[in-house]
Amino acid sequence: MSNLASHKEGAVNMNSKEQKKLATTRELMRNAKEQTDLPSELEQDLENLELQRRMKQLELESKFLKNQNDELV
Repeated sequence: MSNLASHKEGAVNMNSKEQKKLATTRELMRNAKEQTDLPSELEQDLENLELQRRMKQLELESKFLKNQNDELV
């Protein structure tokens, strides 16, 4: 194999390595983005659960006060 052919083969391998490196970097970046998106989604879910809990608490308090009012009447 001539030096030129060897050099070209090395360049192809280098490009292939660079492509693999680029693909790996893209995958890592995608994973990092998903991980940063996840906490905000969890935070939103937590806020929704807290609102649901508060609504249920208010509903129970309302029923309790209505029962108390009915007993007084």
